[in-house]
Amino acid sequence: MAKAIKKTPKKPVRGKTGWQAEKSAMTRKAILDAAVECFIDLGYANTTTALIAEYAGVSRGAMMHHFPSRHSVLAAVVQYLHELRLKEYQGLMTDIDVPDQQLSRERIRDSVDAAWKYVNTPTFIAYEELLAASRTDPELNSVLQPIEESFEREFMAAVQGLFPHWQGLGSLELANDVVQFMMRGMATSHMASNKEERAQRVLEFVTDSLERLYGQAASDK
Repeated sequence: MAKAIKKTPKKPVRGKTGWQAEKSAMTRKAILDAAVECFIDLGYANTTTALIAEYAGVSRGAMMHHFPSRHSVLAAVVQYLHELRLKEYQGLMTDIDVPDQQLSRERIRDSVDAAWKYVNTPTFIAYEELLAASRTDPELNSVLQPIEESFEREFMAAVQGLFPHWQGLGSLELANDVVQFMMRGMATSHMASNKEERAQRVLEFVTDSLERLYGQAASDK
C-alpha cells in the first residue's frame, strides 16, 4: 500500500461569503481531491475515510462534519469527478475544430491526441477505478449509475458543440464511439509492454479511420 501523504489545505482568504464559509468550502474540496488521490494511489478497495482524511490533512472530526458516512463521500466525489471530467475534455478540445477552417487531417489528429491526453488525466484514471469497482459493489453502483447516464448525455452534447464540421452528418456518434472506446481500452491496458509505441500506432489508425469516416459522410450529405 502506498504511504499516505499528509496535506494541509491552503489558508482561506476572507471574502464576501465570510471566512468560515470559505474555509468550509476549501476543506470540502481538499477532502474530495484527497479521495481522488486515494483512488489512484491505493485503489477503491483500500481507500477508507480515515485515509482520505489523512491525505487531505484534516481531522477525523472535520471529515465527519463534511461527510458523515462513506456513502456521502462516494456520492460527492463521483459528482465532483463528473464535473471535472467534462471541464477537462472541453478544455482539451476547444478550438481544434474551427468552423470557418477546413477540417484537415492535422486537425483530426490533434483531436485524437487530445483524446489520448484526456484518458490519461488523474480524474479519468480515478473514475475508471470507480467504474471497475462498481461492477461488484452494489453501493458504489447505485451512486455511479445515474451519474454515468447523465455524464454520457452531457458529454455527447459537448462533443456536438466542439466539432461543428461533423454536425448533420449522422456519423458523429460513431466517430465519438470509435475514439472513446479505443482510448479507454488503451488507457486501461496498464500492463501492456511498449505501451506508448503501440499507442502511437493506434492513434494513427484512429486518425485514418476518422478521416475516411468524415470524408464519406461529407460526400453523402
